Amino acid sequence: MAYASASDVSSICPHLIGSASTFDTSTSPTLTEVTAWLSSGSSIINAKIASKGYDAIGATSIAYEFARQANALYGAYMAERSRLSARVSKQENTRGDVFKSDFEDMLEMLVGLDLSRMGVGRSLGPPTPFAGGISREDKENYEADSDRIAPRFARGMFENSETQKPDT
Repeated sequence: MAYASASDVSSICPHLIGSASTFDTSTSPTLTEVTAWLSSGSSIINAKIASKGYDAIGATSIAYEFARQANALYGAYMAERSRLSARVSKQENTRGDVFKSDFEDMLEMLVGLDLSRMGVGRSLGPPTPFAGGISREDKENYEADSDRIAPRFARGMFENSETQKPDT
């Protein structure tokens, strides 16, 4: 689900909706297109904050409005990009380029925040490596687990059978 709505995008790009109040089936781009772009932008935001160990931002979080604005900028970037805009030079910034740059800046700011202090939950993140347990029982329980991943190495795997052992 997107953080922003099509009306948030239309407030940034009023020239794209003409006489309509917001995006609909007669505007270019259409409401369906803008909604899909907002969903994509929301996914980008969620993936970026997930890489830092956070869950999606809930509506009750202090950071929600910030995410909504970033999501609206992504929608505006894609909406402007969908319309042809002639460039005079390579360095010229079109409206879409400015919205994209603003979105990327806000995304970096969002990732830099301590979102856990703003009501955003921490995800468990990727599983941590497991090298066995501290007791024999832990080891036996782990080895009895039929769903476990088989280890790549085992004790004594690279021993030379021709050499003398210290205990013999």
